[in-house]
Amino acid sequence: MPLFKHCQNFCMLPILIQYRKMLNAFALLLATVGTSICWAFDIDGHKVRANTTLAELTAKNLPDSQATLVRLDEMIAIGIVGMKEFSEREPRYTRLMETAIADSQAMKIMTDAELEEKWGETGYGGDAVGVPLKSLDEFGAPRAYLELIVAPAEQYIYIRRWQSAKKARWLERARNEAAELSKRLASFPDE
Repeated sequence: MPLFKHCQNFCMLPILIQYRKMLNAFALLLATVGTSICWAFDIDGHKVRANTTLAELTAKNLPDSQATLVRLDEMIAIGIVGMKEFSEREPRYTRLMETAIADSQAMKIMTDAELEEKWGETGYGGDAVGVPLKSLDEFGAPRAYLELIVAPAEQYIYIRRWQSAKKARWLERARNEAAELSKRLASFPDE
């Protein structure tokens, strides 16, 4: 009987190999064709998350600050998709967007002063790629796309400070940044 069971498992091997090949082919199909479907820039999703965060911060009540941080991470991820799409339409800003994207996780652990110094309106974040941030129109498309990740990162910094210090001023600063982002999103460039 054990010999029969061994043979039965061995006979199933070609079926399992075919099954694995089908799964690999499906994964490859999703990776190539599905990315445009799965990863399209969701400005409305970004706005909803931004408005939810603004409402929490305006109420000075974060029922679950970790959930708020997760939402800010989601906003950064959505912003990255938008920045990549913007780069495809405006290749002259590709290196700037790539640089900001590469720095997106580090932004959350900077101080607010470091973030402003590097990615603020007069920051040096674009200097190395030949696009000084001070040369960008404050309300132009490149700055708007950068703010999709810079503003949530700054809010992230303030909320983390509030978590450790429980001082209302950190929530107020996060609220101010959220309000500024909300205004920017209301007139986000249609391109």
